[in-house]
Parts: sequence; structure tokens; C-alpha cells
Amino acid sequence: MDFTIVTPSLGQLEHLECCIASVADQEGVSIEHIVQDGGTANFNEFAETMSKRWPERPNYRRAMISENDSGMYDAVNKGLKKGAGRICAYLNCDEQYLAGALGKVMDEFKKQAGIEILYGGFLVVDEKGGLVTAQRPVKMFWQHVATSHLPNFTCATFFKREMMEREKAYFDVQYRACADAVWTIERLKRGTKMGMMSNFIGVFVEQETNLGVKKEGLAEADAIRHRLPTHIRSKVFAWRAVHRIRKLIEGKYFPKRVSYDIFRKGDLGKRRHFPAKWASPLWASRLRMG
Repeated sequence: MDFTIVTPSLGQLEHLECCIASVADQEGVSIEHIVQDGGTANFNEFAETMSKRWPERPNYRRAMISENDSGMYDAVNKGLKKGAGRICAYLNCDEQYLAGALGKVMDEFKKQAGIEILYGGFLVVDEKGGLVTAQRPVKMFWQHVATSHLPNFTCATFFKREMMEREKAYFDVQYRACADAVWTIERLKRGTKMGMMSNFIGVFVEQETNLGVKKEGLAEADAIRHRLPTHIRSKVFAWRAVHRIRKLIEGKYFPKRVSYDIFRKGDLGKRRHFPAKWASPLWASRLRMG
């Protein structure tokens, strides 16, 4: 099996339909999609509907499991442990993959021999599918991630199962919203080999319920920062400056013309095409995070 994709779920079934569809229509690779639900009402009926709308086929299978968990990251860990794909990822209900994304990821892992984590670009859209920003991956360093934010999103992040098992790289379930940042900081400190690809791979739907911008998520990020040594925490503006200079040198602040095809809530017969337009590289709602 090439890929294990895990989706943690609790509610959000309309978004989950789009997420499932975007994995189910990938071609050229073998995929298992494990939807790990925490107890959504009518989930079994929903799973039956999905099995008819997006049935399994050779090189694509889906498991939809509803059981108690202690939060999103516990659900992700459970799904990863049930899978067998050589390349792993998790995709939230309000995220999806662009058409042909996983084939491009597979090709990139072959090109960049030796890397164990791969980051691609991602699009941010509103709930109607309109483009908010296009974010290209950037080279990270742990001091910036720890004091500011995680610039590369999980909807375009992939890692090898071999690395995950060797480093015991599961997500820390004590966190409710920031375990992905903590996971990344640990990998950066360990020197895990990382690569980037220029393609846009994932789509993130911006909405008020996104965990990272809710009070709980912001408080958790603040708690992580306050536990840092003073000499790291006191240089937050220096780390942000280095990060932004790197982005500028790499050309990540220049607008890019983007067209895309995505699934929208209530319109799941096929992907909806959004014609090319200039995408801002600046994400207005996240600028204050550095």
C-alpha cells in the first residue's frame, strides 16, 4: 500500500463528504483512507451513504470507524496504527486534496531520495470555495515554529511510516490543537530529513471553527511558548525576521496565478473548477502570528 491517509472526525459530516471525495478520486497510487470518528450521531448511516457514493476499488479502500477517543490527535494516532501504507498523512474533515495530488507526492519522494518528510503547497479557500491565499512550503527551523506558528500545514504534509515507527513519531495527545507543531519541532530538533515540493497539494477551508484560531488553540500555543527557555522566547522578533527573509529570498512572497478544482458542500458529483486568478501570498487572518 502506497498511502495511509487518516481523517479524525467529530461532526462536520458535510465537510467530511468533500474530504472523502478528494481522496477517493486520486489515481495512480494505492490508498487506504481511515476515517477515525469520535462518536458522531448517525455516523454509521453516513458511512453507508459514502460506501455507495464512493465505493472501494482496486488500489483504494476506506475504513470508517466510530469509537471513543481523547481528542483529535488520539484519533489520528489510532488511525495511523491501523494502517499499512508506506507514506502517511492526516487530512482533517475541513481539508481536501487537489486532483492528482498523491501521485505527485509519490513522484517527489522518489526524486528526493533519503527524505522522510515532504511538504507541499496548500490553498486556503472560504466556505464557498473562493480563494483566500496560496501558501507555498518554506524551510523551517524549530525556534520560529515554537515562538510563532507552523507555516507548513498538515493538509500538504506527508511522512514515511518507517520514520514514524523508528522515531515513535506519534502525536502527543495532551494537546488539543497544537500537537502538529510540537511534532514538527521534535522532528526539526532530531534532524529528520525533510523536503519540499513546489506543487499545491492540499486545500484548507478557513472558518471560525478552525481549532488553531479558537481561544483554546491560541492559549495552547501561548503555553508552549511560555515553557521555552528565556533566551529562545526573548528573540521572537529575530526568529520571525529570519523566517520572513528566507521566504523573501525563496520568492514565497510573490503572487502566483492559480486555478484549481475542488469539491464543495452539497455539490459532490464532481469537482468544481475555479479558473486561474492571482493568489495573494499573504494570509490576512494569520499575519499577526508571525
